[in-house]
Amino acid sequence: MRSKLNGITLSLGGIGLIVLFYISMSWIYPYSGYSLNKSITYDADSYLVEDYVQQLNDLTSNYETVSSDDLTHDQLQYLLRMYNQEWLISEEPIKMNEENIDQIAFEVKEARNLLLSLAFEEIYLPNAKAQLKSSIENSLAIEESIYELRDSQSHSRETLQTQYHNLHGMFENSLRMLVTFYERYDEEKTMNE
Repeated sequence: MRSKLNGITLSLGGIGLIVLFYISMSWIYPYSGYSLNKSITYDADSYLVEDYVQQLNDLTSNYETVSSDDLTHDQLQYLLRMYNQEWLISEEPIKMNEENIDQIAFEVKEARNLLLSLAFEEIYLPNAKAQLKSSIENSLAIEESIYELRDSQSHSRETLQTQYHNLHGMFENSLRMLVTFYERYDEEKTMNE
């Protein structure tokens, strides 16, 4: 009787260890195939968010003060959607899962398509054209990083945090490029009038 009780205790202990191992592995590797809750809470650096939001607000306010009927200024309102995502502008931790990553990828793809349409439908002087080209290249790099993040099943929670932080930095850099593009565009447009 005693050996049967020891066997049951040993079996329960083994099952408990397996469950504990499974839970810890799914926490360490949140996007892995065996994780039940495929999400991570991204906590952005407050300085990064503050600087990013300031740039976004400056661009938005500058856009709203310009009364222009040209395609370049008209498309800016749609490009701003890519930059005005909750995970980029919130100082509070944001839960990120596969659905969020797919939404980020969609927004970036839409913005890239808008930039490409501007490149083919509008004529720009050299400085603005170079900035537009850089913005397009940057959006392609962001897309690649998003797909790497989406396909990062074997990355740890710490690595994923770093990837989100780097992606946030890429968005900030992209926003700076967009601001520079519009500044160059306005300068060159004013010079030609």
